[in-house]
Amino acid sequence: MFSLARRCLALTCLAAPAFAAAPPSAEVARTQLVEAITCQRHLTPEQFDAMAKVLMPAGAKTRDEYDDGYTLASPLLVLGLPVTHVTSYDGSSGEDGVDSYTAYFGSAEISKVAALAKMPPPVAGGYRREVGRHDLSVDRVDGQTVLYCSYDLRSH
Repeated sequence: MFSLARRCLALTCLAAPAFAAAPPSAEVARTQLVEAITCQRHLTPEQFDAMAKVLMPAGAKTRDEYDDGYTLASPLLVLGLPVTHVTSYDGSSGEDGVDSYTAYFGSAEISKVAALAKMPPPVAGGYRREVGRHDLSVDRVDGQTVLYCSYDLRSH
């Protein structure tokens, strides 16, 4: 038979509310988003999304139903350049199984972003650099320069 103290402790544990983890600070979110976009830290798409939501203006939603991106309340510095829009792609939702994270630099010149990312000369018009098992790429999408990291493309 349980002692009275053990029964009280058990009941207290059962009655205690389950608290969700506190959201990360804005500084942690900024650091981890930049690291994910530049292939320095592999976040899950859920972790990336949680970090981006911390940096969005209060009450804001993602851009639209076709773009799962996040417009940030204040610019995020990626490679020293300001970025106000980031996106994540959950590889498990598509055919390739590759997670990727993208920063949109707007009208910044592709060659400038590539130089800041220490990219080798372009091959077939595209900039790409291997970072371990990941690929860091610079491209133009819908008139904007983008930097993105595609994760776990190679095995060690």
